Amino acid sequence: MSKKNNFKVSGWRVLAGALALVLSTLTLAAEFVPYPGKRPVTLVSVEAPNLVVVTFNTDATGFFRTVGIRLPGIVVAQDTPQSDDCEREAAHRALSFTQDFLADAKKIYVQDMRMENSADEEATSPILTDKGNLSAVLIEEGLARPDSVDPDVSWCK
Repeated sequence: MSKKNNFKVSGWRVLAGALALVLSTLTLAAEFVPYPGKRPVTLVSVEAPNLVVVTFNTDATGFFRTVGIRLPGIVVAQDTPQSDDCEREAAHRALSFTQDFLADAKKIYVQDMRMENSADEEATSPILTDKGNLSAVLIEEGLARPDSVDPDVSWCK
């Protein structure tokens, strides 16, 4: 085997290795959990049925942080100019339900917040309360659906 062929083979191996490293880094970045475990939070506001702003103690030092928490795995109706009237109505009912549900909760928690990096202002996490999992309750009430449902399915029944 000539040196030229060895270089070609080695070059492809280096390229494949570099590509694998980059892809694994991107995968890890999407799964970064800077605040692991179940953490008590305080409700700041409900921006949307699937986006809740909370504040929480990051560690024993007493440093508090405010972040938007997006609920994973669900889709809620949208109030946009392209939405049907019944989708707009569903969006308003979902927002009102989420606000009431969280206002009535005695305890609110997030669990294993996922972020791209710890400086992000938004994370993905389930919202757990003494009344249940917000995502599950929204789906049960017909105000949200799993993100696996075809997006072209109408919110109108």
